[in-house]
Amino acid sequence: MAVRRYLVYHADVIMRRLVLTLVVALLASPPVRSQTKENQPVQAPKPPTLTKPKADEIDPDDVIRINTTLVNSPVLIIGRNGKFVPTLKREDFQIFEDGVEQEISYFATVDKPFTVALLIDTSRSTLFDLQEIQAAAVSFVEKMRPNDRGLIITFSDQVETIAETTSEPEALRQAIRSIRPGGGSRVYDAMSYALAKLAGANGRTAVILFSDGVDNDSRNAGFEGTLQEILHSQALIYPVQFNTYEFAKRGVPAKARPAPEGSGFSKQDYVRADDYLHQAAALAGTGVYPARNISDLEKVIANIVDELHNEYSVGYYPRTPVNERARRIEVRTRLPQLVVRARTSYSLDPSGALARMPASGTAISQASVNPIGATPSPGEAATPAPEQGARWICKAVNAPMDFVVVKEAFVSRCPKSTRTNDDTNGWFIRKPQRSEVVCKGFMMWRGREMAGAPIPAGYVVTSEDLSAGCSKSADPKIVNNAWKIQIPSGRTTVCKGFSIPRGYVSAGETSMPGCPAKTGTNAWIIRPKS
Repeated sequence: MAVRRYLVYHADVIMRRLVLTLVVALLASPPVRSQTKENQPVQAPKPPTLTKPKADEIDPDDVIRINTTLVNSPVLIIGRNGKFVPTLKREDFQIFEDGVEQEISYFATVDKPFTVALLIDTSRSTLFDLQEIQAAAVSFVEKMRPNDRGLIITFSDQVETIAETTSEPEALRQAIRSIRPGGGSRVYDAMSYALAKLAGANGRTAVILFSDGVDNDSRNAGFEGTLQEILHSQALIYPVQFNTYEFAKRGVPAKARPAPEGSGFSKQDYVRADDYLHQAAALAGTGVYPARNISDLEKVIANIVDELHNEYSVGYYPRTPVNERARRIEVRTRLPQLVVRARTSYSLDPSGALARMPASGTAISQASVNPIGATPSPGEAATPAPEQGARWICKAVNAPMDFVVVKEAFVSRCPKSTRTNDDTNGWFIRKPQRSEVVCKGFMMWRGREMAGAPIPAGYVVTSEDLSAGCSKSADPKIVNNAWKIQIPSGRTTVCKGFSIPRGYVSAGETSMPGCPAKTGTNAWIIRPKS
C-alpha cells in the first residue's frame, strides 16, 4: 500500500513539471500574427510541378519550331473502287521514318471538324462566271457537317470578309447570295488575308479559292510572298480555276496593241496566274481543280468535301533527334489492297524550322518555290560577272519583271526542262542596261512553246538576234533566240507584239527586217507624247 502511494505521488509530480515546462515555453515564444496581403512577406513563387508538356502538332509539310517534336501527317486511304476508306483504326496504321518504324503517338479519325475560308474572286474577269461560283459556294456550304465552320471572303479591288467564321449555314448562304461583281483583282492580297484569318483557328483548316488566278491590283502581298506564307501555313489550298482568257481576248479588237503585262488581260498575266495556282496547290499537297462548266463545279465541290471529310491524322515522336538532314516519312496500312496518300518528308530549313518537301525529296526552298537564288552545281556553265541583284533562277513565268535573262544553263536544283532537246533549265538574270541583247527564254506552257523571259517596263524590242548563251527553239524554223532591247529615245522604230512604253504613242507602222514576220507590217514607229 505504501509503495502504491509512493508511485502515485511521483507520477503526479512528473506530470506537474511537464505542464509547467510547456507553459513556460509557450510564454517565451513570440506571438503569432495572421498574415495578410499587406504584411505578407514577398517570396519567390515555388516552381510548378513539372509534367511532360503536350507537344505542338507538326505537319511535315508545315513549318514548325525546332523544339517541337511531334511530327504529324494527314492521311487519305483509297480503296480498290477509287473511294476513300473512312473506317480504319489506329492499329491499322504503321509509320516509318527513314525506313525505321515509329510508335504512333497521335491519331485523329476522319470525324475531326474543319474551318474553311471560301475565297471568291469578284473581279471583272469573272463577271460571266460569278453566278456559277455562287452556286458552287452554296453547294459547299450545304455539304458541311454540323461542327464544320466557314467564312466568306470576296476580293476585287477590295478584300473583305462578308461572313465571319460560323457554323450557321444560312448566314453563309445569305452572304454568298449578296455578292456583286467588282473591278480589279487582288488575288495575292486575298490569299494572304485568308491565311491570316485561319491562323488562329483550331483543328483542320482549308482555303477554297474560286478564281482565274490573275492578279493586277495587289498592294500588300505578291506572288512569291504568298507562296512562302502557304509554305508556313497549316491550311490546305484548293484552287478552283476558271478559264477567263477567251473572255479577256474577246474584249480586245483584232488590230489593237497587245494588252501590257500587269494589266490582267495579257497572255503573260494568264501564264503567271496558271503557274501561281499550281504552285500554291503543290505546296499544300492538293491539286488545281479546273472548272469549265457547271457540271465540273458540282464534281469539284463534291471531291473537295469528300477529301476533307475522309482525312486521318497520324503523328509520332522521332526516335532520333531532328537535325538538318532530310527525313523521309512513309505511312502504311496493315490492310491489303489499299492506297495510302500522305506527305512524304520534312527537313530543317536554315532558320531552324521544319520545312515542307515535295514528293521528289528536294526541299522546297526559295530556290524552288520562287526559284530565285538557285546556283549552278560545280562543272556547270560559268556565272557572268556578279553585280547587284544578279543571280541564277529556275526557268519559270514568275521571273522578276524588272530583270532580264542574259544566259541560260543547266542548274542542278531546278526541274528538268520539258522542251524537246533542251538541256537548260535555269536563267541568269540581272538588271538591264540601257540597251543589250537578252534571251527569249523558250519554255513550254499548255503544250506549246513560248518565249517566256520578261521584257522590263520602259524597254522596247528593236530586233531579233542570235546569242550563244541562250537556248534554241525546238522549232527549226525559228533561228533567233534573243531580243535586242533598249530604252527609247525620241522617235524609234520598234517590233510589234510588245508594249509601248508609258509616255510614248504610235506615229505609224512600217516593216523592219530584224523584227518577227507578221501579216502586213511588223513594226511600230513611236514618238514621245506631245
